[in-house]
Parts: sequence; structure tokens; C-alpha cells
Amino acid sequence: MGIEEQWNNAANVLVALITTYGLRVVGAIIILCAGWMASRLLYTAVVRLCQQTPRIDRTVALFLGNGARYTVLVFTFVAVLTTFGIATTSFVAVLGALGIAIGLALQGTLSNLAAGIMLVVFRPFHIGDRIETGGVAGTTCEINLFFTEIDGDDNTRIIIPNGKLWGEIVKVPTRNDTARIDLRVPRPASEDVGASISRLKNLIERDGRSLKVSAIGIDALEADKYTLAAQVWAKRSDVTALKYDLNRSIKEEFERKAPSAVERRAG
Repeated sequence: MGIEEQWNNAANVLVALITTYGLRVVGAIIILCAGWMASRLLYTAVVRLCQQTPRIDRTVALFLGNGARYTVLVFTFVAVLTTFGIATTSFVAVLGALGIAIGLALQGTLSNLAAGIMLVVFRPFHIGDRIETGGVAGTTCEINLFFTEIDGDDNTRIIIPNGKLWGEIVKVPTRNDTARIDLRVPRPASEDVGASISRLKNLIERDGRSLKVSAIGIDALEADKYTLAAQVWAKRSDVTALKYDLNRSIKEEFERKAPSAVERRAG
């Protein structure tokens, strides 16, 4: 066989390869680009559609959008494999075995994923709610599938794995419109208990932000003093300012000399 004939054979093989696989490569690239664009468009469409309904929380909207996006990408990847003639059934079997191995290695991560799905489905708290758990507290700003982000009271971003939120006790104070303020006022043992309770109750009720005094009385007894306790209910938005103002008013009130029993009878 001459050199010219060998070159002709090589050229024919190269043309056959380009004709066979070149078109497949071009087709795979087109499928990838179309799938990627379709996933982005579908994600945007699902999120916008969910946002038009006030009953659907933003967390659920993002979850559904990401789910639709990744579903399209998976089908796109399978379509690319089919273009090259790869049997998807064998590929799925390999993926199943690989998934088991990865699942065993990433048990903690998968538990956070499962917890994230439960948080999205049952929604024990929403974006914008204040939560307290595991010694941290803050306002929820984002709920992902694996972790939740909150802004602490000092404006520090805190990342909490979803497994901690689903498996631990979580306080959500902002779910209720009212909150309770607990006040403690130490008084000398020589001071009349009834008069002190009356002064404290009247002072609290004079403030219009106090909705009600649910309980008031002696919280602790000592040899030289006793401690008055009062439980005051107020709107959650007024709690902090009301607590500070009441503490100041209580201090100023009890710094004044309490009327004696003779003066009270005379009055």
C-alpha cells in the first residue's frame, strides 16, 4: 500500500469521525446551551409566579424555582449523554451506586438537606421573623436548603445548619403581637408591703403602653429586704422602650419617701 493510499484512508477515517461525532458534539453544545437558558428562564418564571400570590412565602418560591431549574439541568445532561449514544440505564445504575456511597459519606449534609425541605414545607418561621436557638438570636434573612442565615442583634450574619433548627427547640417571639415584661424591685424589709405593691401597680398602669399587669407580688424574701415582682404585658414594638422607662420611673418613685401609716390614715 502506497503512502498516497494511506493518506487517503486516514483522510476518509477523519472525515467519517468528523461527520459522525462532530455533529454530535455540535448537537451536545446546542442542547447544553438551550438547557441552561431554559433552566434560568424557568427559575425566573416560577419565582415571579409564586411572588404574585401573597399566600406563597418567599422561601417556598425560591425552593420551587431551584427545584425546577435543577430538574431541567438533569434532563439536559441525560439528553447530552443520549446524543453520544451512551446508555442512560447503565448510567443511572452507576449514579445510584455512587449516590449510596456519597450519601454514607455526607450523612450530616443530607440531614441538613432533609431538614431544609421540612422547614420549607412546614414553615415554622418565615423570612423576617426573629428566632432564638442554640444560644444565638436574630432576624431571619434567608432560608436555603442546607442552612439558614440570620442577622444578629449586633448586625452580624450568623449561619445556622438546618439540622440544628429542625432538631432543636426554636423560639419565634415575633409570631405574637404582645410580649411580657418581668420587673424586679428590691425593697427594704421595713417598708410596708401593701403600700409598695400599690405604688408599683399604680405607676405601671399610668403608662398607656402597659396593656395589663397579669401578676404582682413578693418574689423573694431576705433578712433585710424583699423583692417585688411584676409581670406587665405590652405590644411587642413597645417592649424595650417601656421596660427602660418603667425601670427609670420605678427608681424615681421609690427614691421618694413613702408615706407613713399615720399619714395614709390622715389622708
